[in-house]
Amino acid sequence: MGTAELRKEVRSVINKADDKFLKKVLALAKSHEDEEEDYTLPGPPMDVETYRKRIKEASARVKAGEYITQEDLEKEMEQW
Repeated sequence: MGTAELRKEVRSVINKADDKFLKKVLALAKSHEDEEEDYTLPGPPMDVETYRKRIKEASARVKAGEYITQEDLEKEMEQW
């Protein structure tokens, strides 16, 4: 069933529903909207120029040996 058919069927059910059911549907819809908002990061979006700059900076740090291996990180975590 495609989106258009689903919408049509949902409208049909909603048009026949009582207040109790409609309140549940509304609560579900609002809950769904809240969940979608949780996937956004705080702050303004990063532009492409800033993104590329940060990649170059990170790459330079790796080439300079400024990183920690997985093995060393796991050893460090054992000390926490």
